[in-house]
Amino acid sequence: MSGNKRRWAERGKNALIALLTLSAVWLLSMTPLVRDSGLLDLLRPAQAPGGASAGAAQAGAVLPARLAVCRDGGRCGLQYDDARVEELFTSLGPLLGDALTAADQPRQLTEAEWRSHLQAQGAYFDFDGGVPLAALAGWLGGEGPCPLPGCARRVLLVPGEGDGILLCWQDADTGGFYACDTALSHSLHLDAALAGAEPNNAYFAFEDPSLSPMLDPYTLIAEGGGRGMRYAAANPLAAAAGTEALLDALSFNSQNHAAGSSGEVYLDGGDRLVVGSAGDVTYRAAQGDKYPVGSDTAAAAAGGARSLAERAMVPLCGDARLYLISAQPWKDGWRVRFGYRLDGSAVYLYDEGWAAEFFVQGGFITAFTLHLRCYTAGEDDVLLPPVGRAAVMLPDLTDRPRELLIRYRDWGGPSVAPGWVGV
Repeated sequence: MSGNKRRWAERGKNALIALLTLSAVWLLSMTPLVRDSGLLDLLRPAQAPGGASAGAAQAGAVLPARLAVCRDGGRCGLQYDDARVEELFTSLGPLLGDALTAADQPRQLTEAEWRSHLQAQGAYFDFDGGVPLAALAGWLGGEGPCPLPGCARRVLLVPGEGDGILLCWQDADTGGFYACDTALSHSLHLDAALAGAEPNNAYFAFEDPSLSPMLDPYTLIAEGGGRGMRYAAANPLAAAAGTEALLDALSFNSQNHAAGSSGEVYLDGGDRLVVGSAGDVTYRAAQGDKYPVGSDTAAAAAGGARSLAERAMVPLCGDARLYLISAQPWKDGWRVRFGYRLDGSAVYLYDEGWAAEFFVQGGFITAFTLHLRCYTAGEDDVLLPPVGRAAVMLPDLTDRPRELLIRYRDWGGPSVAPGWVGV
């Protein structure tokens, strides 16, 4: 055999061996042992840091601050306990996402009808802020787009006509009540999701004649409202590692900076990021194309801002969660605000109350301000008076009925403690 023929024969053998090896690897990768081991995740290329696109993966779960399930045996109400809320929301959250994407034309409800639905069999969600319904559907994994406009804080799933599920909500801006039929079945979907909730005698303030004159009618009264945990609070940017993590999350070069009157100034072209010594961070865009959100809608603005906020803030905020306070029209775009929440209780931060504020124009985040704080749970609980006594004691409740909530107040000190407030 000539040298050329021998070389081609060897190459053919090598190619055949390589092909057989690849086939074996592919077949092995299809086995449950390898698929479930996590090895395939190590082989996938890492995603490069970029803008906050509307389809970006969310860093944290969407969790309501309050959750209530009404069954034949009574009502189960949960709040100020993220672990228990999350456990029950595991089955109810995907159902809510599917209901939002399977919604028909909305119609207005009277407040009497809304209250009647609250007292019927169903599931109630309070997100403690104004969430665009279309964004909420996507965050909860709903299949397809949500046709519903507007933002809601309170949402309700109850049996509808026939075997259907009725989706109800209270508009966060106007306070009006709405409902629409969905393509889901309550016997197949809702009944099973409600089965895991054990009644604990929770009720709403409008159901108690002694509390209804003083409290907002939809204040939820449930077990676990008589205590809260104290948290240590700190500036996560006091250490260099915190600043490096922030700059990496925001796609800024740590080497391209100079000292300014308000803090360290980092530049990316004409874009300007200022990191203050107290943990305050501001961004102003020159061209406005660094952080795209997708389309120019409330849902896209909220989704893009949430993605960027969780990427930059969640790794630095310790035991806190972020929650959406509002997504409202602003000039020719949107203003989106987020707050911190500690085990279901909101943190009112400094004078503004919010932890992050984003401005979105033309499908891009053009400016934002972050108040970065890191919270660490302590070992001591703070005892609070029962809700009935707190309602009588609070002077804020004398001028008009308010919602009575446990909240934290953070002025920038080394710790925060819970207390009852009327809002």
